[in-house]
Amino acid sequence: MKSKYDVIIVGAGPTGIFASYELMKKCPNLSVLLVDKGHNIYDRNCPILNKLVDKCPLNKDGYAACKPSCSMTSGFGGCGAYSDGKFNITTEFGGWMGDYVSSEELLDLIRYVDEINLKHGAPLEVTNPYTKEVRDIERRGISVGLKLLRSEVRHLGTEVNLQVLKNIYEEMKPHIDYLFKTSVSDIIVEDNTIKGIVLRSGEKIYSDYVVLGVGRPGSAWLMDVLQKHNIKFKNNRVDVGVRVETNDIIMDEINEYLYEGKFIYNTSVGTTVRTFCSNPSGHVVVENHHGIMVCNGHAYSDQKLGSNNTNFALLVSQEFDEPFNDPNSFAEEISRLANKLSNGGVIVQKYGDIKKGRRSTQKRIEEGFVKPTLKEACPGDLGLVLPYNVMKSLIEMVEALNYVTPGIASDHTLFYGVEAKFYSDRPVVDNKFETTIKNLYVGGDGAGITRGLAQAGANGVKIARSIKEKVDNEEVKHDKH
Repeated sequence: MKSKYDVIIVGAGPTGIFASYELMKKCPNLSVLLVDKGHNIYDRNCPILNKLVDKCPLNKDGYAACKPSCSMTSGFGGCGAYSDGKFNITTEFGGWMGDYVSSEELLDLIRYVDEINLKHGAPLEVTNPYTKEVRDIERRGISVGLKLLRSEVRHLGTEVNLQVLKNIYEEMKPHIDYLFKTSVSDIIVEDNTIKGIVLRSGEKIYSDYVVLGVGRPGSAWLMDVLQKHNIKFKNNRVDVGVRVETNDIIMDEINEYLYEGKFIYNTSVGTTVRTFCSNPSGHVVVENHHGIMVCNGHAYSDQKLGSNNTNFALLVSQEFDEPFNDPNSFAEEISRLANKLSNGGVIVQKYGDIKKGRRSTQKRIEEGFVKPTLKEACPGDLGLVLPYNVMKSLIEMVEALNYVTPGIASDHTLFYGVEAKFYSDRPVVDNKFETTIKNLYVGGDGAGITRGLAQAGANGVKIARSIKEKVDNEEVKHDKH
């Protein structure tokens, strides 16, 4: 590792990876450092997934976390490394990059990232969102107020997704300097121009350009650092909800023709609910966000590794007006309460018990027709955790979905809580994702700009191209003189 680089990229999730990759391809003469607090792609191991422990171990500070960070959320690949690996080729959802670039450019960027994934082992198959079967599903949804968001979906599966990331990692390794298991504490700014970063150890590394693509786990850190350096923000939302689990047979039609049914619903209490991250034959898993345990899900492309259940998230968008301007803390407190009531983990509750207003017990869970894939989830009462409007919104959404996929509103359907998606308040950036600090760029899910693999990767490519444009212009100026 050198003391000075042309470009430093903080965060090895999709934004950081594809920014690095694009710079490697288009600016091979630039020195680039990719920094992440987690492990490299080979050393990311979750002791729960490996069945070594039942719960996240406690660290010296007294909260549950692995060292140096949670391998489910940090390290090369970011949160998406252990996701289901669904790459949505669409501009209809997946973030807010469309607020900065045209729909045409955004779709071109997404397809460009998709081509890179294909080059590194992604499967050729994509879902067709315009079949007769899909139109039938859409019609049933519209009849009860559900809007279907169409997308071509390339499903990698968790194990193929990891292999694609390994292949990209190896191609970049000779050209990009990696620095893992390293936390960044601050950025160096002089005369409103970025000059480098400060590591947690106190060491300084200098750079002409810095990209912050820290992902959702780094959203609070990003906000703190940028506020410290007087960057203004636009208030952004936070998503709070549950992970739903049911039998594959209930979701057969959607799983076959859509793979992932993206629906949104406007409730009677003025909220918007969306489905997110569906995993046919998948598993519910726990994510550790700095000691806060939340739900997620994944699925393998290899059917032998699958379950008999489909899981997906139901998320209620929470937007706040003055005087409150800290949406992440709202979601964190709800998640912490669920952790307290579940002995440090997450709660599982039968939908039938939710409608009856009673907590689920181990006996009631065992009597159910849906067997939990997250064995360590604690039976309990999400009504003690989720605000009234959130719970009411979730119930209304499930009842509406029952018209599209009959049986989802069964008493046996499971709710795991809490699932939360943390975003930074969106920092003020231009259409090239440069902040008001010269040569400092931000992007990805943690910055509240994207939401998912496709746009996060596209964001990284766009930032890299923006840096290339600047570098080229500087070289032209230098040649003229």
